[in-house]
Amino acid sequence: MNQHQTSNHDQWFHSCYDGEDQDDGCQNELSIKPSQEEADRLELLLTNVGFDGHTFDNTFSLTREDAALLKDFLTNWLRKQ
Repeated sequence: MNQHQTSNHDQWFHSCYDGEDQDDGCQNELSIKPSQEEADRLELLLTNVGFDGHTFDNTFSLTREDAALLKDFLTNWLRKQ
């Protein structure tokens, strides 16, 4: 696997970073997709693979308002580069 792989397919954003050096050196993955149950929410899944190969999944949800604030934050951050 390449160290960093990111894709955007239809309704999914997926990013996988293998060998994250600022945390624990283990693989991390982030997936974002629209909620199947609530049209105004995005579902986020963050996976961290431990040293023993055991995965730890954490889920989070963003409303449209949350996503708009995140978009503004990312837009401002991108402009600073």
